[in-house]
Amino acid sequence: MNFKGLLRALKRKTTGRDSPVGPSRPNTPLPNNDQDVEHGRVPSFALSALVLNPFVPTPETSMHEQRPLGPTTTNHDAWSNLTSFSAILNRSYLFSPIAAVIDNLNWFIRAHENVITARAEYEALRTQLNGLFKDLCIHLSGDAPPIVTDSMLNLCEAIQTELQNIYGTQDRNVISRYLQADQAADDIMECYRRIQGLLGRLNLNANLSIWRAVDDLKTETLLKDISPVRSASYDSVEASSVRRRECTVKTREQVLMDLNTWKANLDGEKICWMSGMAGTGKTTIANTLCKSLNSSHELGASFFCTRLLPECRNVNFIMPTIAYELARFSRPFRSALSQALERNPDLHAKALRTQFERMILQPLRDVAHALPKNVVVVIDALDECSDNDGVERILQVLLEYASDLPIKFLVSSRPEPHIRERISRSDMKIQLTLHELEKKVVKADIETYLREELASVSPTESQISALVERAGCLFIYAATVVRYIKSGKSQSRLNTVLNAPNYGTNSPNSTKEIDGLYETVLMSGLNESDLEPLEKEQIELVLHTVICSQEPLTVDAIAGILRLSRADIQDALRPWWSILHISESDTTHKVSTLHASFSDYMLDSSRSKQFACNAEVHNGKLAELCFKRIEQNQPQFNVCDLTSSYVFDEDVRDLAERVDQAIPLDLLYACQYWAAHLYLG
Repeated sequence: MNFKGLLRALKRKTTGRDSPVGPSRPNTPLPNNDQDVEHGRVPSFALSALVLNPFVPTPETSMHEQRPLGPTTTNHDAWSNLTSFSAILNRSYLFSPIAAVIDNLNWFIRAHENVITARAEYEALRTQLNGLFKDLCIHLSGDAPPIVTDSMLNLCEAIQTELQNIYGTQDRNVISRYLQADQAADDIMECYRRIQGLLGRLNLNANLSIWRAVDDLKTETLLKDISPVRSASYDSVEASSVRRRECTVKTREQVLMDLNTWKANLDGEKICWMSGMAGTGKTTIANTLCKSLNSSHELGASFFCTRLLPECRNVNFIMPTIAYELARFSRPFRSALSQALERNPDLHAKALRTQFERMILQPLRDVAHALPKNVVVVIDALDECSDNDGVERILQVLLEYASDLPIKFLVSSRPEPHIRERISRSDMKIQLTLHELEKKVVKADIETYLREELASVSPTESQISALVERAGCLFIYAATVVRYIKSGKSQSRLNTVLNAPNYGTNSPNSTKEIDGLYETVLMSGLNESDLEPLEKEQIELVLHTVICSQEPLTVDAIAGILRLSRADIQDALRPWWSILHISESDTTHKVSTLHASFSDYMLDSSRSKQFACNAEVHNGKLAELCFKRIEQNQPQFNVCDLTSSYVFDEDVRDLAERVDQAIPLDLLYACQYWAAHLYLG
């Protein structure tokens, strides 16, 4: 007997008759080819929570026909508005995520009617719920129904969770709950009250008449004008170019569990600081959390800072980008933000405090009653922003207004002095320090990662143990070892790493092992016996250029600036596959450091010794090379061969093509960054 039948049998024992059951939707098979989609047979979108749902199948709906309206509504149907709402949802595949949850709710209400009918407050609650269902019918049955946003899906997930908390799973707890009728009735009434609150928020999200105070097209223009940085999102196209990844399965489980506990505590701290020294895996953990939050429709926004992308290290872009993504997440917030931008379209260019107060804080306050209660914003690697004062100002406003926020913020960074001091002066209680976690747990995670990544190399148990011991709490050590070993003769390189003498002898204890690994890689690349002096000089020149460049350069751009051939650059990069990232998805092959810890190592002569990069000297050299690149360009004036300087850019039809042809990336870089290199040199 299935779970639904089991509950009915229990009802018959206590009431002597079956409870009325709401409509179920047809279990139509999913389309198995593209033609099904082309002819309008489109599968519904199921909420992830419904995977656990034992009774409602996920339907398929034609775009060109309506579904049956379900059972006929009679005068004796006390839940007529719920029946009508369910029927409206079932007419369009666009509402399938909501329809699945409401079908569950419909069945649940009718299946438990007899348990709570006698309660004095039940009639009033039923009237209020029916009123909400009536309003929702109106909002979703118009000619231009609302788009189902992540905020609405979040609320639907919360309703589904409430239902699952009551009917539980198929075990004896379900039976005992219904044998204890008084407790069951109390639980169900409390569940209805919480669902009433969630439906009220869903109703506010669906009521377009409230949020259409500003024209949609005008709003879209206003939002684009605040210059959001799309590359900063956790799942942006650029995420792969900087080698952002998720945690290996069965690793970092305790950290992720702690973060989820913080997130789930709705009455707890609004800000969590995840700190850790370089290489402890902060970004990987944040990225994994973002994916999880996104799948449960709880991710309001994300901004992943990185020194590799200029726009992602500019602290002034963080607040506008978060505001933009929150506007995508919630239509009520979008409306409140658009009204603020209509009053002052230049808010994104104001001081950081003004940005936060006008673009995030005030709109959130205005629509707090319409937002889900479990929304999280993630800001990763705040220490990689170039403006330390700006970072302090962001932390200051977040900490100052934390108690007024209807959403939560996760901030991750290294424990840099300017960040640590600002946070230490606050009352923040939730701090997660990765390098202070139990070493036994961290080492077990690193061992799991190494075993999976080096499976093809078949290292011995003693070799794995030695690598784990050397990694300590640094995941970047393990990641670099894997790349180094797998990018050449694996067994030989594994032995080289394990047999390397005097690991980081001049380095502080916290960086000793990673310094030793970088030293091993550099010695392998620069001390080859068959290298000519000129070749070694070119290899160092290219490596130092990658470290000092203001943004990731392509192979061709490096060649143009250094006045070398493409083949020379490729040869010079070949030894560094384990410590540099050369984008394979980008046809132009952008080059960047794999991790910030390598740049730190190379720029600190006390750690890298003979391999150190003298930033002042090399930036001066790059400034000179930029000037030479600009000087050699012909023509010097009207580079794009425009017909007239009086014609506006938007009136030149093929301007983009002209720019691509006339201004190669090395020339563009030289024009943009000569001043930066001159200042640093």
